[in-house]
Amino acid sequence: MVAIAAWPTAAMAYRVFLGGWRQFIWLASGWLTCLLGCVVVRMLPWPDAIATLLTLLTLLVIAIGSAGFSVGWYRALLVEETSFGLIPFHVGGRELRYLLYQLAIALVVGAPVAALCLLLGWEPVWRAAFSFAHGANTRALLFTVGGVVLLLPLIVLSVRLAARLALALAAVAIDDSPGRLLREAWRHTKGNGRALFYGWLAVTMPAALLWAVATVILERALGGLAAPIVELLGDLCYFVALALTAGFFSCVMSQFAEGALPDGPTAALEPLPAQ
Repeated sequence: MVAIAAWPTAAMAYRVFLGGWRQFIWLASGWLTCLLGCVVVRMLPWPDAIATLLTLLTLLVIAIGSAGFSVGWYRALLVEETSFGLIPFHVGGRELRYLLYQLAIALVVGAPVAALCLLLGWEPVWRAAFSFAHGANTRALLFTVGGVVLLLPLIVLSVRLAARLALALAAVAIDDSPGRLLREAWRHTKGNGRALFYGWLAVTMPAALLWAVATVILERALGGLAAPIVELLGDLCYFVALALTAGFFSCVMSQFAEGALPDGPTAALEPLPAQ
């Protein structure tokens, strides 16, 4: 069994990302432009029904764009399929299959949290929970502490499970092992759940924290005007996190194939050529 080294693997994911920033821009720019258009259109005054449809359209663009981008990034890293021609918008069978696997893994993360929120009565409970920020409220504070105590273990467990299954996404992207990929990913990652969990956090949390800090700063500086900027910044951070995630699991796949993390870049994981 290959033991995954969490921190060196995460460090290599950052190295690969920085070395391939031009390829990142090429793959992500088209989808980010679409999301910019979605933000601009939604800023106009619309009836509630149309506004809801536009929000759903934005979510659809994010889902399809994340699949299209991730497949392209995985293939650039693992099979050296790089180019800098027209901005890619291709969404075919491979991307749709990737999206289905991505949604299945997302359900692993989201289902326990959603179930608990429904059990507790989502809106009234959490409205009361966060009301303590507006003044002393012992009951609201207890709701908040209790909610965190209940949610945090479930979130940690579900993310650890998803980290073991996420290796299947790399296989989908490069058309490898067309069988039961989730089962194969679970089998291959046995004994590495903790390393994959910490490594995945190491490549996703910085982007999330950057967006959170920027959101606080922008909202204090601009008030209500900050909303579209915050959303666009969130989209950018999301695509960066996708790239780092793909880099991390590409390195994991390389370790399983080669038996250890290479001291130097391998042919498939060397910094992408700048053209």
